Amino acid sequence: MTEHIHHINSLLSEQFNNRLDFREKRPGIFQLFLPFYHEDGDMVEVYLDLRNGVKNNSTLSRVRINDFGMSLMRLSYSYEIDTPNKEKILHRILAENNLVEQDGQIIYDAPMDALFPALMQYCQTVAKISNMRQFKREVIESLFYEMLDDFVMSKLGDYNPEKSVTPIPERDDLEVDYQFTPNGHPVYLFGVKDTAKARLATISCLEFLRVDLRFKSYIVHEDFEKITRKDRSRLTSACDKQFPSLDDFTHNARKFLDREASY
Repeated sequence: MTEHIHHINSLLSEQFNNRLDFREKRPGIFQLFLPFYHEDGDMVEVYLDLRNGVKNNSTLSRVRINDFGMSLMRLSYSYEIDTPNKEKILHRILAENNLVEQDGQIIYDAPMDALFPALMQYCQTVAKISNMRQFKREVIESLFYEMLDDFVMSKLGDYNPEKSVTPIPERDDLEVDYQFTPNGHPVYLFGVKDTAKARLATISCLEFLRVDLRFKSYIVHEDFEKITRKDRSRLTSACDKQFPSLDDFTHNARKFLDREASY
């Protein structure tokens, strides 16, 4: 193991301007001290797990970078990953940076010939995860439609969901995000994350009423309070049911669709 650490040290010293050090914590596991810090000044904890490295003959070709659960433990002091949406956000961040989570540990199996950029990417990603509580709204907004689609298609399949439906064939500008048929008559579902989509949903529902379609209309908001008061009022007048948040929809959608099915 010692010769591998000497080799890694020689690879990284120049790139990190000699600002790194190693400390063996357990046989085959070395804590790597790098100039990466959390906002409170604590150093980002990074370990090299040589026990899980990949050897090509006697040469180490890949090395496992691990935090041994320290990043998520640190995050838990102020922000719990306690809902499916939060878990999805976490794993989206990891996947975008080629990292994985195993039993709370954040892992990256990095090639030796690209260890420096791998460590840079790893530390930046860990710092981003540690600050999830600060940018969670931005991330949740970017995933709103993806999370809605995941829930509808994976959890509401017995209500026969159809995507991107145009109830008035000649009006392809009035597209419904999802159509359910719990009782022979459609329930149209719109996902709304901003005022523009709220206005489109309002216009669509009014046009469907104008041509005497038999339907119910549901609205799922990313954040009901983000919509202007006048647009909330118009939408409330035009639709049958609004869910103020995605969490509210995921908790109550089946109850309302079951009620439709009983009619």
